[in-house]
Amino acid sequence: MLACLVSAALMVVALSLPRIPLFVERPQDYVSLHLLLELVAVVVSVMVVAIAWGSLGKRDLPRANVLIFGFSLVAASDLAHALAYEGMPSLIVDGSVELSIFFWLAGRFIEALSLLLVAAGVRFHGTPLRWLAAALLLFAGLLLTGVYALHLLPDTFVPGQGVTAFKARIEYALCAANLVLSGWLFTRFRRERNVRFLWLGLASFVMGVGELAFTGYVDPSDAISLLGHFYKVLAYIFIYRAAFIVAVHEPYRLLSRTTELAQAREQDLNRLMQNLPVGVVRLDPSLAIRFCNPAFERTFLSDAAAETGRPFERAINADLFGQLLPLLRNALRGERGQLDGAYCAPQGELRHGHAIVVPDGDGVMAIFTDTTERERNLQKLELSMRENSDIRLALDAHAIVAFTDARGVITKVNDKFCAISQYARDELIGRTHSLLNSRTHPREFFDDLWRTITHGEVWNGEVCNRAKDGSLYWVQTTIVPFVGDNGLPEQYIAIRADITKRKQAEAQALHIALHDELTGLPNRRLMTERLLQATRKAVRSGSYGAVLMIDLDNFKEINDTLGHAQGDALLCQVAGRLQQVVRDVDTVTRLGGDEFVLLFEDLGSDLDQVIARVAARAEHIRQRLGEPYQLSSLQLGVSPSIGVTLFSLIDDQPEELVKQADMAMYRAKDAGRDQVCFFDPAMQTEVVARAMLLRDLRQALENHEFCLFYQPVVDGQQRILGVEALIRWQHPQRGMVSPATFIPLAEDSGLILPIGQWVLETACRQLVSWAQDPERAHWHIAVNVSARQLNQVEFVDQVTAVIDATGAPAARLRMELTESMLQDNLPRTIGKMRTLRQMGIRFSLDDFGTGYSSLSYLKRLPLDQLKIDKSFIDHILTDANDAAIAGTIVALGRTLGLGVVAEGVETVEQMRFLVDSGCEVFQGYLFGRPVEAAALGRSRESLATS
Repeated sequence: MLACLVSAALMVVALSLPRIPLFVERPQDYVSLHLLLELVAVVVSVMVVAIAWGSLGKRDLPRANVLIFGFSLVAASDLAHALAYEGMPSLIVDGSVELSIFFWLAGRFIEALSLLLVAAGVRFHGTPLRWLAAALLLFAGLLLTGVYALHLLPDTFVPGQGVTAFKARIEYALCAANLVLSGWLFTRFRRERNVRFLWLGLASFVMGVGELAFTGYVDPSDAISLLGHFYKVLAYIFIYRAAFIVAVHEPYRLLSRTTELAQAREQDLNRLMQNLPVGVVRLDPSLAIRFCNPAFERTFLSDAAAETGRPFERAINADLFGQLLPLLRNALRGERGQLDGAYCAPQGELRHGHAIVVPDGDGVMAIFTDTTERERNLQKLELSMRENSDIRLALDAHAIVAFTDARGVITKVNDKFCAISQYARDELIGRTHSLLNSRTHPREFFDDLWRTITHGEVWNGEVCNRAKDGSLYWVQTTIVPFVGDNGLPEQYIAIRADITKRKQAEAQALHIALHDELTGLPNRRLMTERLLQATRKAVRSGSYGAVLMIDLDNFKEINDTLGHAQGDALLCQVAGRLQQVVRDVDTVTRLGGDEFVLLFEDLGSDLDQVIARVAARAEHIRQRLGEPYQLSSLQLGVSPSIGVTLFSLIDDQPEELVKQADMAMYRAKDAGRDQVCFFDPAMQTEVVARAMLLRDLRQALENHEFCLFYQPVVDGQQRILGVEALIRWQHPQRGMVSPATFIPLAEDSGLILPIGQWVLETACRQLVSWAQDPERAHWHIAVNVSARQLNQVEFVDQVTAVIDATGAPAARLRMELTESMLQDNLPRTIGKMRTLRQMGIRFSLDDFGTGYSSLSYLKRLPLDQLKIDKSFIDHILTDANDAAIAGTIVALGRTLGLGVVAEGVETVEQMRFLVDSGCEVFQGYLFGRPVEAAALGRSRESLATS
């Protein structure tokens, strides 16, 4: 919009200046300059017409006709304006300022009207030549009016005085019309993001501002009039730019989009062909292998022959290639062909096959069916028909056989034909096979069949027929023509095999591939296809759709407590309820586990109404799924968490939409479960931030960004007995990252295992270092162990390896566990602790009293120490309950023979109370904050002097 501001500002400045006459001494120079400027405008108008006639007319002729008509008239009017200018050579009549102004105003009115018609989407039907002729006729009328009836119109210019009020009012009206039109065009650009409307809007704005230059000049050669002509030329350049975008840029954009869709369709085609039971090979124009499916490789190729780009001639049997070569060349010319032939398989066996060769873009696709068995049957059939009728009877017993005359009228059928078609023999004789037509195959299918057999060639293929009761059945059909002495078929024999079960099995396999085995609902693959279709449909129709991700709350507990059979039964009931509450046009999908996806389409174009409608439907679904379920004799209640995302005019990708709905669903779970939550882009930001932090966390060990800080553990005289090792992350950009931020992420991602291993190794190396220092040699180091570490089968071996590798004194190493870690497989945990304790390692129970404390496991666990959680210490002086709990833990530790450490001691008063309660070991900010190992000496000195 900078061009608008600059043009408006420049015009304001120009209008505020006093009159500036130009070309006073050589007025003929202005005539030449005026002619040059108008010729530029005429050339641009002609170029717009040429673009509309050429590029745009091939794609949208009615819209191109608007530009052809309008700008042909504009070009003619501007040319007449230039030629009728005072001082130009006479044509029909002498040039004058008033005649020139008449053609000027006509051109400006037609230009504004043309842009209005383009913006409104008006279309002129007919040929471009008709509308060009119409423009020329209308111009002829303008020319006659200007030449012979100009005196009947009000004056527009008075020599020496300048433009009249009538002319000024017309210019103001044209200015207002152009500015209003530019506003409309800018609005359409913001709404549709079509750059064409931006350039047309700029053209209208500049033209409208330029009209102000012609409202008050005294002489046409005034500077303000010249400036107005420059504005007009600039506006015409913008119009040409808009036409150029439509003619050149948009086709390239559509071409790029078409290429992407073609590539996607080709990938889908390749995936489909991978699973076909027949052999398929796709060749490029040079007959090199572009693609071949497994069935083709198994049948025709050696192990190394399937390499993409390998010449087809070198990949298959030479004799087979020689048979196929004429068909391949014809297919490259766009002709379809087929071939029945024999070939030598890679194993050396003689096989028969049927090949269909069709054009495939710029290359060729060949489809091969192994007809060895069929050929053998045919050979046997021909032999049997020549030798004796007994073999024919055998054929009747094993195949579905029918004889017809040359017109296709049935003359004979066997019993199997009657049985499968359910028609009596007398109902079939004298009729054609159209009686069995199932309308499954197109007319071209039968045209090809008749074309083949009437030329005396054998036809084979799969045909779907309709039995008398209306049921469908499939037959593998071979039709053999019997040619008479005249070279024309006299009768045909059709041998068929019932392949209905095979076709049903293929259909069932396809259904299984696209549907969930347990619930029968569409699976992720089918949902992705339908979601892709829905997003494209939304783009075309402008209607919103929605994706709902549904997850059952606490479903794992149902599986664990009631068994998977009951869990599966519950999922089937959930699927049934979802199908009951949606419309026929909606899609219900099971992604896996207890996750379901609903796809809503055609929800309307008003966003507020769509949100309200989807929210109401989602809430109804939540309530319906929350109703009790009857599982055998057990009534069970399960709640769902539902995430919702919308899609509309933006061509969203299915994977992204499912991801958004999944994020919203997890937000619903975080909000307390049994909720409906709409996707918010902020969720994406949160997920991205978490992913970036996880990426940095993966690199932190390799980049040596972790360090250990140590917090003193002291006795009643504040002498250091040992330290607790606390990990810190010094990020090069983020600075010091809080453990509360990255430790949960490490737990979720499994990175806690290598991080915990690093902490253990670093702490052991520190013990070795302190062993050489008499003042620190007696200190112990306590390290925190995560549940993931402890649950590793090889945890004991890992700790043993670290102790052996570093030479650390095991007796100086303590491992701190939390109560929550002791809930799963307690006997195995106790076994690991006892093994490590035999090495000298001691164990502390951290945050005691905050979890599921149990005296029974306290008695069984090989613990050495309990640590009172800081939450009890904080209010020990003001809360009687916290004081009682702390005193009880101290007494309990004494009774069980366990040491007790009070964590989080920050004041002298807290320490005195704890000492009076019998506590002997302390940790907290009162004695020192966590610091690096080098700073511990200063901490110890400060403790000694306190």
